[in-house]
Amino acid sequence: MFDRNNQSLRMRPGGKGSTCYTYPAAPATPGLVTADATFQRGIYMNGSLTMDDGRRITVWGFTDGIGGWRKTAFPSPIIRVIEGQIVHTVLRNSGMFWLHTIHHHGIEPSSENDGVGHYSFDLASNATYIYQWKASHAGTYFYHCHTNAVLHVEMGMYGGLIIDPPEGQGTLFSGGPRYDLEVMWVCDEFDSSWHRLRWNAGSCGADVGLNDLNPDYFIISGVDGAQSALTAPGVAVQMNRGQRLLVRYINAGYLPQRINFGGLTASVFMSDGRPFPKPIQVQSLESSSAERYDCIFQPELPGRYIITVEHLDWVSGNTIGIARTQITVS
Repeated sequence: MFDRNNQSLRMRPGGKGSTCYTYPAAPATPGLVTADATFQRGIYMNGSLTMDDGRRITVWGFTDGIGGWRKTAFPSPIIRVIEGQIVHTVLRNSGMFWLHTIHHHGIEPSSENDGVGHYSFDLASNATYIYQWKASHAGTYFYHCHTNAVLHVEMGMYGGLIIDPPEGQGTLFSGGPRYDLEVMWVCDEFDSSWHRLRWNAGSCGADVGLNDLNPDYFIISGVDGAQSALTAPGVAVQMNRGQRLLVRYINAGYLPQRINFGGLTASVFMSDGRPFPKPIQVQSLESSSAERYDCIFQPELPGRYIITVEHLDWVSGNTIGIARTQITVS
């Protein structure tokens, strides 16, 4: 049962929302201070994504605010802050029986604010917690649920996180390159059979197939990469010759990926929120799960450049799925 005074959550195996754990209440945020930036996040578990073949796939995620939690966005709304700020991410779990957290991936907060389920705590139903963290390094990050994370991240419980330098948007990091426009490509794969599972599937040791990923859809920033991502606003890019485009690339899937830039050369300035000693010039990149790269393009020739994201088998390295978008240079 759930103690409405937020003392603990106990569920008997076999009951509604059953689990084999007892969850302590969320503690008070240690050392809470006045924030420079605050973000409100709620939870939805009733979203859907329509794929190019017409099929609707269930997705979960975070909302911007704790009011209209039924309003869905996938990926979840971006958190964007300035280097040096103290940030509060306020999570309200307004659901019944399910448990969630927020983990700010690549950030280094205290244990209570790290959002790793069981290690710190899971946020129980109708509870609220203020995650306090410092934006220490400019770069590209993301946030996601870390309760039954294998399933919850697969279901779509993630969003982008950007830390701008003190100079603000338009500069990648202090002393680093400037850019004219930017796009975030969050690349992921879906195994639609997983999207029919309950929030706690496999959390008591039952084999529900979470060790056997067989993706059948491949997406870029919440859009099916079969066709839609080629033209979707916010994914496909239109730019002028000579402009500098920043691509914030995130591998949000579980498979290795190979992203090919369609003949364009990228200057890769950062990886996982840290700058390289000098940029690396590439026409493709390979990544593992949760890796992020910050790439700048400055095309000199007009044209239509098809970007392909190959999802690779862990063992053989063979391509098992492809998503596509494009950069159009005028």
